[in-house]
Amino acid sequence: MAEAAQGLIVTAPSSAPAARGYHLLLLTLAAAAATYARTAIGPLQESMRAALSLSDNQMALLQGLALALPMLIVAVPLGLLIDRRSRVRLLFVFAVLNAAGSALTAIASTFSLLFLARCLVGLTATAITTAAFSLLADLYAPAQRGRASMVVVVGQYGGMSGAFALGGALLAVAGSSSENWRWAVLWLTVPLVLVMFAMLAMREPPRTGLAIENPTTRQSFIELWCYRAVILPLLAGLIIVEIGIGAVLIWAAPSFSRGFALAPDRIGAIMGIALMVSGLLGPIVGGMLADQCQRNGGPRRTMLVLSGLSLLCVPAALFPVMPGVTSASVLLATFITVISAIVVMSTTLFTVVIPNELRGLCIAVAAAACTVFGIGLAPVAVSLISGALGGPSMIGKALAVVCVLAAGVSVGIFAFGSRHFPRTAVQ
Repeated sequence: MAEAAQGLIVTAPSSAPAARGYHLLLLTLAAAAATYARTAIGPLQESMRAALSLSDNQMALLQGLALALPMLIVAVPLGLLIDRRSRVRLLFVFAVLNAAGSALTAIASTFSLLFLARCLVGLTATAITTAAFSLLADLYAPAQRGRASMVVVVGQYGGMSGAFALGGALLAVAGSSSENWRWAVLWLTVPLVLVMFAMLAMREPPRTGLAIENPTTRQSFIELWCYRAVILPLLAGLIIVEIGIGAVLIWAAPSFSRGFALAPDRIGAIMGIALMVSGLLGPIVGGMLADQCQRNGGPRRTMLVLSGLSLLCVPAALFPVMPGVTSASVLLATFITVISAIVVMSTTLFTVVIPNELRGLCIAVAAAACTVFGIGLAPVAVSLISGALGGPSMIGKALAVVCVLAAGVSVGIFAFGSRHFPRTAVQ
């Protein structure tokens, strides 16, 4: 099906550079807020667990299945909606609901209400990201989308870094009261409200890169099936990679806490710095590699480079079992850096080989699958493996097992899947 990926009707975006830059800034802000909201309770989870007498498995459900389940249910209709309706209006609606979900998290009094609140946050966070990448593909030509995606992903990691740093600091300032995590979540909601109003400044760009004008739902699925040979290996590799990063975002902080007995503010600082550094370097590397591969070798070369990057993740995935805080922190930052480069390249490749009328659907399905496995199942897998190894104190070893396996499997998937991709650049 590689031939199908080469038959796109691509129209160069007509927006002025200044206008594109302005919209890219707003999309980056939206993506940052989405990951910020999804990550917000990460630095607070130990306090939440103690205050509400929750188990590790319950915390994994709140930060895993609760974020993933809604997207599993609505991925297809959401993707079709993004492909057919005004994406900037949808962005505003999603931003409103995202802030509402964060506020509800702070006031929820039972596990059930917390679960529902995190479901709302997970759904809207993924929806915002899907709409943002769909809009980005209409603002930039294929050979520029890697660098544009790089900026958006930097924003995503900036949002995660900010959530860990600000959350840890707020908890340290609030003191040791069992209910202070609620005030921290409420303060963490304020930036989401500001971003909500910023979305009103977005304007819908014309859609480019159409292969079929205004397809019916049936035509969309038929066309999507034609691209299965390029979608499936790229999606499978991205899912496996997301399992590793999903496990890290949930369990890296507890592994530092339990392995090195660090205070919440220091753990927040370590996670914040690791996410900030890797969230800057990784997307830059991934964006530049994506555009370089697109100009010199096309999608097939991109897949082979993705395989090589996955191989680099294997030794870095051992960070949870390092004997010292410094070595563990360095390998953690390295792992997230390489993963973020892979995410940028994979997402860019989706926008290159898939036509416009399928992008929303394809990215939404990919986001749902990655959310289910990376956020929904990976944290639970770590907690279950930890229990099998001996209990909560084994969380670091369990995290290392999941991360090493994820990195190793993705090496083969990207390498073997590359043969189905076009040999030359898609113009």
